Amino acid sequence: MIMPVWLMWLIPPAVFMVIPLKMLIDWFAIYLPLDKKYNRKELTVKTSWKIWLTDIGLHLAAVAILYASLYIDPLFRSNPASFDEVKEISNGTPDWIVAFFEGLIANPFDSIYSMIFILIVFIVIILIQFKLTQKIYIKCGLDPKQVAKSSIISTLLMAPWIIIIPTSLFSSII
Repeated sequence: MIMPVWLMWLIPPAVFMVIPLKMLIDWFAIYLPLDKKYNRKELTVKTSWKIWLTDIGLHLAAVAILYASLYIDPLFRSNPASFDEVKEISNGTPDWIVAFFEGLIANPFDSIYSMIFILIVFIVIILIQFKLTQKIYIKCGLDPKQVAKSSIISTLLMAPWIIIIPTSLFSSII
């Protein structure tokens, strides 16, 4: 779901507000797609922690991948001491690389390269989340049709949509 896991580095106290809210939204994403022939409340209670922890873990994995990719940037690796060093490093870096890293930091839609990278990370995280959610539902004894329905709905509602939203919308310093 659209929760600011990616933006938690901007507002650390938001963690304490976001985590319970995210769990509540995830709980409804698990409960609502279940057919009435199942004991919906029991199944939701049984699966919610596993699915929620998987969801949070994959959100954090997406953020970690984006942060790790920033350390490929020559400017991040070099730790310049002055603005002249920053200009020297920037002048020696091809424009598409600069656009890629600016896109990762501020707005993924500024550069086709950053947009492709973020979409690849997003799709990979969704596929992993779908498979893990599917396994959790299968262990609960749901029929295959219900497993597919619940897995798809849960995965789409719990996807890390926030990594697509430009960080520059939320911060004036970027």
